Amino acid sequence: MGILTKGSLIRKQTILMSGDFILGMAIIILFKTMGPKELSFGLFSEVWVFFFVPVLILSSYFCEIYNTGIWALKTVITRSMIATVISFFILILFNVLSGISLHLVAGLLFFFILQILWHGIYQTSFHFSFFTKNIVVIGTGTTAIEIERILNASTCKYALSGYISTATDPVNVEDNKIIGSIDDIIDLCRQYKVHTIVIALTEKRGNLTINKLVACKLMGVRIIDYPSFYEIMTGKIPVESINPSWLVQSNGFLITPFIRFTKRIFDILLSSSVLFLTLPFFPVFAFMVKYKSPGSIFYFQKRVGKDGKNFTIYKFRSMETDAEIKNGVSWAKINDHRISRCGHFLRKARIDELPQLLNVLNGTMSFIGPRPERPEFVKQISAVTPYYMERHAIKPGITGWAQIMYPYGSSLGDSVEKLRYDLYYINNLSLFLELLIVFETIKVILFRKGSR
Repeated sequence: MGILTKGSLIRKQTILMSGDFILGMAIIILFKTMGPKELSFGLFSEVWVFFFVPVLILSSYFCEIYNTGIWALKTVITRSMIATVISFFILILFNVLSGISLHLVAGLLFFFILQILWHGIYQTSFHFSFFTKNIVVIGTGTTAIEIERILNASTCKYALSGYISTATDPVNVEDNKIIGSIDDIIDLCRQYKVHTIVIALTEKRGNLTINKLVACKLMGVRIIDYPSFYEIMTGKIPVESINPSWLVQSNGFLITPFIRFTKRIFDILLSSSVLFLTLPFFPVFAFMVKYKSPGSIFYFQKRVGKDGKNFTIYKFRSMETDAEIKNGVSWAKINDHRISRCGHFLRKARIDELPQLLNVLNGTMSFIGPRPERPEFVKQISAVTPYYMERHAIKPGITGWAQIMYPYGSSLGDSVEKLRYDLYYINNLSLFLELLIVFETIKVILFRKGSR
């Protein structure tokens, strides 16, 4: 699904990473063409050359240099320096045969300086009005107000030119922000040099003049509805603002047999690799489960899977064996008293979920997908939340877009918020997004975020 055009959260990271990739390649090419003759690509040459760019980008990624939050020079320099040092030690491992190379040190130093300059130039460009995209909102109700809130929270270069009133939409915005009526929309687009029109009507009936909107589009103005704009800016879908026709007309939510096949191959390869790497440590994990917590090593529980069918999930037990006998089924909580002595660490490090790799291999789960919920919670949530059952169109996953973007769900409200991310994932399912989630999951595990 064109993930680069859907999700401003991803677009900026991709641009910054692409710039770093070009810088890294430029350094290698410069050394190869103008540097010493010793820098060759033979079997016993400076092997680090082959790994220079990917190692630097991955180190920068895991050091959060591509974080799209508020940019600060001091923070970028610190993170870039840490990433460069990490890259140095990784690259000399690839260069054991020839030892520490002055070419390697020089290349890392050049990249460190150029990376800071490139990121600084990119961030400074946001202050130039040339790059600003003017937006007008058709609507003056509560939905229209939400557009301004999203823009204020965004790090992207968008400017709200104002609201356009309609005949029946309620007026909840400030009067001085209304720049005109729907009848004058063509002239308003010219006057304010509008890049995008967002249709955010609280009252949708009888408010739009289609012919004039067509004229605006032919002028080069992008026209988008509120749910799609919300999706682009936040990486989630507003379930309370969509209807069945929006789902049908969306370019996403089309999971073809080919997509399912490639996703299955990806699941098998990834889960087999992780299982191969972690299986030797299973006895250690089993000891941690049993330490001062008598009972079984593994925990088996019914969860809701694809098409709403129940399946048995496998986990390392992280709670006391009688955790739910007294209080019954309940949401996980911060500092949950039911968790065993080592259970907190098992959960924070996501070790308790490793047996789910067997679920992936037997086909009841995917490596990436919506979190599988218990039947009791699914019944409770679906009764009050529209489109909740649509998340079961694909297999549940060990990790997923919702899991990396939002903390562990511990209430009905959390489940609704995570549903917004789950629907975004289904709408934008692609190999690029799968890989992004894998890398983000590694960061979550390393920095121990999100578990309870």
